[in-house]
Amino acid sequence: MLKHLSLFAILFLSVTFPLRQQQPVSSGPGPGRSPQITIANPSQQITASTPKPRRNTGLFFNKLRAGKPVTVAYIGGSITSGLGAGNAEKTSYRALVTSWLRQRFPKSEITEINAGLPTTGSLYGTMRARRDVIAQKADLVFVEFAASDAGDEEVPVKKAVEGLLRQLLIVPQPPEVVMLYVQNAKRTARIGWHDAVAAHYQVPAVHLQEKALAMLDAGKVIAAALWKDGVNPADAGHKLYADLITEFLADQEKLEASPIVRTLPTPLISDEMNYGEFKAFAEIKPPKGQEASWKAEPSNDRAMPSALLSSDKSNAQIEFYFEGTVVGITFRSSQDAGMIECLIDGKPALAPLGKIDGYNGSPQLNARIIGGLAPGEHRLTVRVLGEKNAKASGTHVRLGYLLVGGQRPERL
Repeated sequence: MLKHLSLFAILFLSVTFPLRQQQPVSSGPGPGRSPQITIANPSQQITASTPKPRRNTGLFFNKLRAGKPVTVAYIGGSITSGLGAGNAEKTSYRALVTSWLRQRFPKSEITEINAGLPTTGSLYGTMRARRDVIAQKADLVFVEFAASDAGDEEVPVKKAVEGLLRQLLIVPQPPEVVMLYVQNAKRTARIGWHDAVAAHYQVPAVHLQEKALAMLDAGKVIAAALWKDGVNPADAGHKLYADLITEFLADQEKLEASPIVRTLPTPLISDEMNYGEFKAFAEIKPPKGQEASWKAEPSNDRAMPSALLSSDKSNAQIEFYFEGTVVGITFRSSQDAGMIECLIDGKPALAPLGKIDGYNGSPQLNARIIGGLAPGEHRLTVRVLGEKNAKASGTHVRLGYLLVGGQRPERL
């Protein structure tokens, strides 16, 4: 049992699984991101499932036609958060799609959930899905991570996307889910990997890149008008994406609703990521004798808790017992940040969680996560090394959230 971390009352599919040893999968950085994940079984063979017809979003439109209130959630990376747009709350694709729905169905109260988070990919999205989307009881969820996953490896990405979809679809009243595939200027977005998983679960998708790239290749639009920085769209790009999404929704509105999903198919890759939970480090009591080494530091970053657990004392450490097969931490990197060491059950954690350099030229959220732990209880130790990058001006460590994930059959 998890000793210190309370659980939300959300039901998940009961599964059994074999013991695993930690086996690293190297994952390079995506656009503007650091490596974030190691997941077990890198040699696992991936096969395509038999094509099936995709679901539609008719149940969502039935609610709108009946004048019922609905909640629309957008979970993704910097594109979904609105980076590149002149005004993220007015000219981003997210804002434009919500505005279209409100104009089309003025009798319904439509609540928007902005769960876009810059510098993060599908793995971190999977870990926070319960908190940021499922707990909000969304009726329609857009998922946009293909571009954010550009630098990551196939198995970890597919495990993360599968975990995210299984979490969304197994709740008693599941939302309609739509995958959004956005390309980057280098055309390295992991669209095929995402869609292989989406097809297995019959989840519809909008391929936003096809028309955009066709226009670009035909010389009808220049790259600078489409992308602000090669990844995040400018206003014209956001408008193009929104137009394609609303065209898709207008077609979906005409369809007879697909039945609610009651039974999920056998996992395509893995059901290891069917659970994710956060705990603020500032809420964890330091070990005896370590209290003076740590202090709470206020934070106004919505991606972080309201207080970070901060220290620059060499060998300062914090410990936590958890139950799960996936664990990670979030922290704030900065110019004065030093080195962090993480141990699991007293032994150095595998990369990228083991030894972490917190230095960055500008403050930002960072996450390091590993999977493949044996089921059962583990102890995570996070230690300040007192070492630093040659470019860093200090050895500060600022911890945000402890992340715990994996399977939870005993919670069902």
